[in-house]
Amino acid sequence: MPRLAGRDVPNNDLGVLIAGAVLFVASLFDWFSVGRFGENAWGVGFFAYGGVELGLLVTGLVVVRTFTRVQLPAVGADWVLIIAGLAGFGMIMIMLKMLLGIENLNRAAGLWLGLIASMAITVCAVLSVLASGYTLPGQGSRGRPQFPPGPGARYDASGRPIPGGYGEPGAYGQPPHSGYGQQSPYGQPPQGGYAQSPYGQPPQGESPYGQPPQGDFGQPPYGQRDQ
Repeated sequence: MPRLAGRDVPNNDLGVLIAGAVLFVASLFDWFSVGRFGENAWGVGFFAYGGVELGLLVTGLVVVRTFTRVQLPAVGADWVLIIAGLAGFGMIMIMLKMLLGIENLNRAAGLWLGLIASMAITVCAVLSVLASGYTLPGQGSRGRPQFPPGPGARYDASGRPIPGGYGEPGAYGQPPHSGYGQQSPYGQPPQGGYAQSPYGQPPQGESPYGQPPQGDFGQPPYGQRDQ
């Protein structure tokens, strides 16, 4: 990463700065000419000078972001995307001017040099978007909770874990569901079935906590005698 004016400048931003300077110089050359008569980008129509202005605007935004502490206003989108969009739109305008041309005028070297510089600005701006790791809304795993799959998890063809079925290991590291008579997870005893006491409670007929059972008909409860 090169260092300019005491700051580390990414290669893509440096490419935008160099291409912006070349675009400005190219705008002063003849873009269309016939014989000895020629006209630069500022006098051959809106597509020409409009595309140059957008390229210089992109260069200025990169300078502000790189060499100053000015905070760009919040506009509802990332500025790295806005810069790439402006660069691409300016390149399209210059390309249209090159394709449309001007009647009775020949395309000069300045037009071709300006088009190449505008394309270089756009490429470097798009590379900056890719280097920033930005993903479009709805793509990637943004907003989706991620859990590491547990041991024994199965995967489909795309590499995503398959949720476990009945009695099989579940996805995202969840323990298997215990069926009837199977051992429950985390070392807890299985739930009882018929004639079995669930959750470790004593069977019917026995009082919990070691207390004597209540008597049936004709028997005094808790050891009491008939009066």
